[in-house]
Amino acid sequence: MRAGSTEIVNPVSAARTLDQRAYALLHSYAAIIEEATDIVRDPAAPMAFKRALGQAERIATPAAETLEIAIAAYVNARADFEAATSESQPTLERAATGLTIAARRLGEAIAAAQTPVTELEELVRARTG
Repeated sequence: MRAGSTEIVNPVSAARTLDQRAYALLHSYAAIIEEATDIVRDPAAPMAFKRALGQAERIATPAAETLEIAIAAYVNARADFEAATSESQPTLERAATGLTIAARRLGEAIAAAQTPVTELEELVRARTG
């Protein structure tokens, strides 16, 4: 997206690796929550809008929390795999299997968090412009 001469890049779509996508989504979620908090504190904001934000947050937060758990598991599995590269073949295969499972679960957590975080963001953007 372009704003004047400045290009604004969606950090999630700009990410190159699975863990970069996860971190970008988590950071986006945190920024959105800050903006949503400001809206909720604004006495001029309509109560119905505040309720809608609260509902969207109640859905997005557990998804973001699950994503945090998945990214930690993935980072640990990747470290285990990297440490096992000098180990025996069975140890390396176990570490590779663990990394594969963690990567799949991280991908699933990203996919599950994407929609609720985007919906919360759209609500915030509707109010902040």
